[in-house]
Formats: sequence, structure tokens, C-alpha cells
Amino acid sequence: MSALAAELTVESSASLATSQPLVAAVAADGAAGAIRAARRVLTAWLQRCLRQGAYRQQAQAVAALPLAAIERQLHAALADSGESELEPTHAELFAELQGIQRLVAHLAGTQKSQPDALRTYDALVDSGLSALHHLSELEVELTAQQAWLDPLTGLPGRRALQQRLIAEHARVRRHGGSCALALVDLDRFKPINDRYGHLAGDSFLEAFAAALRRLLRPYDSAFRYGGDEFVLVLPQSGQVEAETAVARIQQALAEQPLLHLRGQPLHAAFSAGIALLEPTRTVVQSVAEADARLYAAKAGAIRADR
Repeated sequence: MSALAAELTVESSASLATSQPLVAAVAADGAAGAIRAARRVLTAWLQRCLRQGAYRQQAQAVAALPLAAIERQLHAALADSGESELEPTHAELFAELQGIQRLVAHLAGTQKSQPDALRTYDALVDSGLSALHHLSELEVELTAQQAWLDPLTGLPGRRALQQRLIAEHARVRRHGGSCALALVDLDRFKPINDRYGHLAGDSFLEAFAAALRRLLRPYDSAFRYGGDEFVLVLPQSGQVEAETAVARIQQALAEQPLLHLRGQPLHAAFSAGIALLEPTRTVVQSVAEADARLYAAKAGAIRADR
């Protein structure tokens, strides 16, 4: 896990001033797909309008904007992303599309040969191109988020973790408050792989990730660092609150099997090292402290198994 500290050492100096928190989009693919569908509907409509470029020589009706179909996809994207940070972007798009619809309605009520109609047509095409540009930008953003997800567990991965830690550290420095991170390493995972096979091990990791999502608070985040190693970012948590949150997850996992393999119940247990992000030290130093505490906890777990 100390590799995380090394990676952050390389990136933090360049990223500290400019990085923003990664949008944690568990369903980023669905959101990006919905935006892509909305973009295609708008593109098809805009192409019809542009094919009416001969409008200036011969008045024609402009196709009605398929607003309901586009808005349906935008609502689906917002629901799938599960991210309130995307709401302002969606609100701007809704307003832009409604403005286009008003232009279509205005054009329908004007004399097609009048200069006002030509100006309205030009404004309509310009607005359509602008909305298309905004949809494309949003699709790129959501697709990038998907690329940062771990393909097995669906949790954000290393790159997302780095951005989140840097952003949370900047927040603590600017506004005070607290944020804890917990480095998590599954106990006795290798015997599961050895006994049941790697596909079973993958199922175990998927189930563990799902359990973390279920047991964490809404504003906490889990990341898969690699292998059987995970990281929890716990905003608004001091040392005691973080230890309590981790112990609660450990207790819940101890009380109920994570899954059953070949009729055998399998429980998940993990060791954790907790440290705080503090304004007086770097993210790398906090990660190094958590890593040292994880090493000590892991050594204790190994001794307890003997």
C-alpha cells in the first residue's frame, strides 16, 4: 500500500492547486450512455435543420425539437450518475433546450420570408450547436469517470483515489473540519483463492465492495487500490469517528456471511490503518501514517490466526 504514497508524491505538487474531487459515478457507463443517446437525438434533429439551409431561398417548416426524448435521457443520466454536482449542468441543458423549443414555436408563427424569420432560424441553429457541444462535453466527462472505475468491483480506482485525497486535503486546509482515510487489507483472502479458485476470489471481492457501499455513510467513499486492498475516505470524521465507522463495518461483516461458496458461508474480515488529513502535513505523510498503522494491524491479525 505504500506505493500509494509514492504515487501521490509524484502527482500532488502538480495537482494540488487545480484538482477537483472526482465524481464518484458507480453507474457512470449508464449515465454516459444516456447522454450519448440524447446527443444522437439532438444531432439528428439538427441535421434536419441544417439540411434546410436552402430555407433562405425557399421557406420551409422546421422540424419540431424532440424535447421529451432528449429530456428523458438527461433525467436518466442524472439518476444513473447519482451525483448532485452534475445537477447544475443538467439544469443549464434543460434551459437551453427549452429555449430552442421556444425558437421553433416562434418560427412556426412568423412569415417565413421575413427577416425576423431568418434571424430566428439562425439563432435556432446556433442554439442547437451550443447544446450539442454541451452534451458532448458532459459525455466526455462521464466517460472519463467510467475509465477511472475498477472494472471488477465498480468502485473508483487509484486515479480517482488520488484526486479525492488531494481535493479533501485542500478542503481541510481552506475550510477546516476533518477527514480521515482508512487503508483496508482483507484478512485470509489468499486461502479463498487457493481453495475455491480465482473466479470465486473475484466474486468475494465484488461482494466485499458491495458491502462497503452498503455500510458506509452516504458521504463516505470506498476505492479499490488493487488486489485485496481498499481505501476508505471518511469526510467529517476525526480519529475516533473513523475508528467507530471502521469497527461498525467489521462487526457487520462478522455477523453475516459475505457469500456462500460450495455451500460454505464465507465471512469477510479486514485489517485497517487510519490517519487524518491535516492542514499541517501533506497527503503523502497522512497516507504513510495510515500505512504504518495498517502494517501493525495486519501483523496483529496474523498473530491472532496462529
